[in-house]
Amino acid sequence: MTIPRRVVLGLIGAAAFGRPAGAADKIVGGTLGGQAPLWPFYVAARKGFFAGEDLDVEINFAQSGPAVAQQLTGGAFDVALSIGNDNAMHAIDKGAPLAIVRVIGNTAPYALIGKPELKTIADLKGKTISVGQANDITTVFFERMAAANGLQRADYDELVGGVAAARLAALKAGVADAAFVLPPLNFQANAAGYVTLGFSADYVKDLPFTGMVVRKAWATANVPLAKRLITATDKSIAWLADDAHRGEAIEVLVNAARARPEDAAASYDLLRRIKYFEPSRKVSRRKLQNLIDAQRALGNVDASLTVDRLVMPGLTELTD
Repeated sequence: MTIPRRVVLGLIGAAAFGRPAGAADKIVGGTLGGQAPLWPFYVAARKGFFAGEDLDVEINFAQSGPAVAQQLTGGAFDVALSIGNDNAMHAIDKGAPLAIVRVIGNTAPYALIGKPELKTIADLKGKTISVGQANDITTVFFERMAAANGLQRADYDELVGGVAAARLAALKAGVADAAFVLPPLNFQANAAGYVTLGFSADYVKDLPFTGMVVRKAWATANVPLAKRLITATDKSIAWLADDAHRGEAIEVLVNAARARPEDAAASYDLLRRIKYFEPSRKVSRRKLQNLIDAQRALGNVDASLTVDRLVMPGLTELTD
């Protein structure tokens, strides 16, 4: 499988510290997407948190979460900096030698966008909503939102839409009355006249959304290196959590991910409001179990899957 795009971030941080790039330890990372969800890693490069840990981090972008997990399993990457925890869980359930070592996105930032005439989620009775794949995690988030607003599963139709951009396209084409999308697509939809009916993070707070995932063979041979990567990530997320850095954080995303300034600003405010980035490296056993239970209910994982199979002693700091 080809890797469509690659950027080397650690070199930026190394240059900022006046340290030769060759002195840093190389990590080959992979991930899905290139904008707001990767904010901590852009910050770690631009503000020198990678360089401060003597890291040269290369980021490769793949077209889907399963593709990242597949390439990580095959050895193309050392680590997936941020992918869906459900993607990692599916791969591990099938025997992939991977482990979740840190939660990155603590809550899902999905936005439910609807036609202009809709006012509330309850207005979706009798309507069609574009979600992801059949029995994927987007259906879990949407159905919990719907239930909280008095809708039963028989009250609406779900349209399998694929990725977020395709789901929004279904809404714009009139095939769907609402769509479940990710930033910045929701802000772009708002600018086009569509309305925001709700955010999943306001309804579902117990399912960790994305995580840092390692290939066990690499991590076993490079435990100190992996720990330094986690430390740099901790520092970067702490920096992002300081509202005094809002302007600079927006500038980082605009420059690193070519985001529109207005989208970067709106994304920063949303992710801060919903507490998207997990501030602690501690991983909740209870929340991982919740995710296993949700995936098991969808028929996506075997009954034998346990939390202990998802993590790596010595790197993952499990709590509760």
